[in-house]
Amino acid sequence: MRTFRIGRGVTQTDAVVLEEWDGDLTTDRIDVPEPGSGEALVDVRACGVTRTIENAIRGGLSDDPALTPRVPGHEFAGVVEAVGPGVDAVEPGDRVLCYFYLTCGACDACRRGDTARCTDFSGWLGVHRDGAYAERTVVPAANLLPLPDEASFEMGAVAADGLATPLHVCDRAAVDDTDTVLVVGAAGRVGVHLSQLAALRGARVLAADVDSDRLAHVDEVTPDAVTPVDAREDDLAARLRDRSDGAGPSVVVDTVGDLETLSAAWEALAMGGRVVSLTTHHDRRFDPPMKEFVVKEASFLGSRYATKDEVVRAARLLADGRVDPVVTDRVSLDEVPALHECIRRGDHHGMAVLRP
Repeated sequence: MRTFRIGRGVTQTDAVVLEEWDGDLTTDRIDVPEPGSGEALVDVRACGVTRTIENAIRGGLSDDPALTPRVPGHEFAGVVEAVGPGVDAVEPGDRVLCYFYLTCGACDACRRGDTARCTDFSGWLGVHRDGAYAERTVVPAANLLPLPDEASFEMGAVAADGLATPLHVCDRAAVDDTDTVLVVGAAGRVGVHLSQLAALRGARVLAADVDSDRLAHVDEVTPDAVTPVDAREDDLAARLRDRSDGAGPSVVVDTVGDLETLSAAWEALAMGGRVVSLTTHHDRRFDPPMKEFVVKEASFLGSRYATKDEVVRAARLLADGRVDPVVTDRVSLDEVPALHECIRRGDHHGMAVLRP
């Protein structure tokens, strides 16, 4: 097993390492640096293995070769082992989950709590600095948030992105009990937790996906207010209107960036409806005529991750049992590279969790 030296290491750890963007993942023994000023060393107990991380591995967030080799992974929870100088917000023994974005904490957006809109943004955990596909990792202490005592580490991994992102979406779109919410890509970790959360807010939910196994999974893990919808149906727009009393969905959330499905959803959108996009595909464009925005008084919104407050709220929703954490697989470090191959081929749905 090869050893990569990352910084002035004093602690070794097993980790999954990416040598170059869009390259292969390997499991290696690496050196972890002592936590420096403002940093903390965390014993990783659970980390999501997800499509967002696969996108980062493929260079979807940054493909700067100077940033590799890199340990991916950002959706994690664990226990603080040590802290560096100047850290007093966390201490050894604290149970924590982690915030994905590397924010400044000083700009106007950060000061008012809109951390996802940081104007001095310095990147992503697992891209611009090492993440949590490892037994231990060093991260900025400011990224560590309290994990409720009632929440498992697995719940923390789900909350960090898989539920925090849907919570931000629901806040952005003001989802309530008057809405019919269409979730496109409902079997994914964001889609399935969004379906639960929208139903918790009283909305009727249409959960769309493209495979019978995926639709069966959604039906199994969501409440009665959620109706699975096969996105491959003929005349999908008409079917969506039929399932929403003829009015069409009032909120559409796109988690996959499939333009054919998105076009059908836009056609079916109710008067005053809101379309929310989470996808960041560089080469895809959705451009309905401007007149259609006016005729339906429709809104098209982007949704960018979540605030730190929303991550904490997501953990509390899981700790209190108001939303169920949906985890389909639990894997070891050695199994992570093969799982990413499955994700890349589209052969995996739901959310897998790494237990180092």
